[in-house]
Amino acid sequence: MNTAIEKLSRCTLFSLLFLYIGLYTQPCRAESTPQIHSHQNIKQTAKQFLINSLETDKYSKISIQMGHLDSRLSLSPCNTPLTSSLAPGAQLIGKTTVHIRCNGNKPWTVYLTAQIKLYTRVIKTVEPLDKGHILKKNDLISAEEEVTRLHSGYFTDSSSLIGKQLKRRLPQNKLIKPNYVKSPTLVKRGELVSIIAKSTGYSVKMTGTAMMSGARGDRIRVKNSSSKRIVEGTVMQAGLVNIN
Repeated sequence: MNTAIEKLSRCTLFSLLFLYIGLYTQPCRAESTPQIHSHQNIKQTAKQFLINSLETDKYSKISIQMGHLDSRLSLSPCNTPLTSSLAPGAQLIGKTTVHIRCNGNKPWTVYLTAQIKLYTRVIKTVEPLDKGHILKKNDLISAEEEVTRLHSGYFTDSSSLIGKQLKRRLPQNKLIKPNYVKSPTLVKRGELVSIIAKSTGYSVKMTGTAMMSGARGDRIRVKNSSSKRIVEGTVMQAGLVNIN
């Protein structure tokens, strides 16, 4: 008798247990995770927009660090491709902001910050150079610098500096700026120069006195030693002026 009662009690206990499990697990099966648009997709879309907008061939390296979206931000999945544009007032350098928009059935818009660093190779000095020094190829070296740190101009091609004269003393590893150099003086005021006059079929060479100093390509006045006439010509090289 006791055995039958014990069996009945166990069966009742198991039945109640299964009922309890069924009642508390059924609602869980009914719940579903809400669908949201991937934050990673938004960031990738914005970054690709920035890459496509930059003139990448102008720089030796480009670094783009995307900001973060609030983890609590829940946006509906977009059924059309996202569109991107720069936020008003934003630029493609330094700290910037991208406007990302969904134009689908459930439209939304979001702004994402980014940090853009652009690098280029610039020309610097190999060693200290004195004022008045005429630059040569072995005076110059190319080094990579972030563009946002270069505020007063720079050179990227050393050939455009060769033959230029320094207007000031420069230390080693110094960025060379346009206002640090000038074309060297090839003709000094008061010195004797050769005056060349060329035309089709003939060339005349005379002697004169420079009334002005000048670098290559400068227009200066010279006084013909024979006729005493003052004419204007172009400095071609040291001691030579072409009056054509």
